[in-house]
Amino acid sequence: MKRNKVKVEVFVPLGSCVCNFAPLMETVGQVTSKFEDLVEVETKSTKSSEASKYGVQGMCVVVGEQIKLPLGFDEKELEDALSRQIRRKREAAHKKETGSSTT
Repeated sequence: MKRNKVKVEVFVPLGSCVCNFAPLMETVGQVTSKFEDLVEVETKSTKSSEASKYGVQGMCVVVGEQIKLPLGFDEKELEDALSRQIRRKREAAHKKETGSSTT
């Protein structure tokens, strides 16, 4: 089992009714299930320190600590972001294993 998973952080208003963010969570779940062994999904408050770190103002998804998708993204956008981050992690791991420093 790989430990080097792509982190998917879902920022939601935790104090509000789940009905406000259920569609977002459903979309994230549908897409991330395709990458089940390669991603780790965490739900966080829009008022958390992590939200401040990323400049999160409302509901959104942050992929691999680099790609921020605002509310209203489509499944393809999230799938593409995950694919890019997974590919980057694989390339970095391969370079580390082979000792290669070229791109």
